[in-house]
Amino acid sequence: MKRVTASEARRNWFRLLDEIVAGETVVVDRDGVRVVLRREGEARESARDVPDYEDVLRVPEADQADRWGWEWEEGGLRPREDAET
Repeated sequence: MKRVTASEARRNWFRLLDEIVAGETVVVDRDGVRVVLRREGEARESARDVPDYEDVLRVPEADQADRWGWEWEEGGLRPREDAET
């Protein structure tokens, strides 16, 4: 998501439109009020395309996530248990 001021949006309007058409979401901020610009239908499409990470993330005791992390080793990443509670 790209954030710009109203002045920047005015100066670069056509470039921003090109980026929005390409799929970028642009937030224009004017005096603390935010306006979100995106392609029509973009929110519905992106909600359907949320990836499922269940097959990728396999961690022991996910409810204890604040107590563990990841360590690099020769074969890749592995969970690291922290002794802190």
